[in-house]
Amino acid sequence: MQFVENRPHPDTELDFEELYNLNFSKINRYLRYRITNTWDADDLTTLVFMKALDKFHTYRGQSSFSSWLFRIAHNVYVDYVRGYRELTVIDDLLQQQPAMEGNPEEQLLVNEELDELRAMLNQLTPDYRDVMALRYAGELRFGQIAEVLGKTEAAVRMTHHRAIKSLRQQMQPKG
Repeated sequence: MQFVENRPHPDTELDFEELYNLNFSKINRYLRYRITNTWDADDLTTLVFMKALDKFHTYRGQSSFSSWLFRIAHNVYVDYVRGYRELTVIDDLLQQQPAMEGNPEEQLLVNEELDELRAMLNQLTPDYRDVMALRYAGELRFGQIAEVLGKTEAAVRMTHHRAIKSLRQQMQPKG
């Protein structure tokens, strides 16, 4: 068992270009999820990959490349928020909804539901939003999220559970 844990991650066998192609859309989606301005999100995506390329020689394969990369992306995001005092607000994933079929009334109802969900996501605590963004926008597994945030997997699972519970409570009819 010790031998398996010490083996480098299979991502170490890929070159940077392959890893870039595998992870670009996930990183960009994560940053667009967290930042209102899509231009800034795109610029930060570029910055993440520039930093990753600069430090690529330090990637030792102790975890997946995407976990290592999302750690960089999370730090870039935190630096951005500290620098500009921008709060996370808009879920670009929800804005990038697929082309809807159906009549205009159905489309209006779907848009209203998406607006409602967006508002509920913005009511979550920053910790909850971090986990939700990495899980759904970044498509990371709980173990990877734990590596990115420097928490245990159990803590991340609990945070995710509480975020979902909070969303369910918000969805309860008022009255």
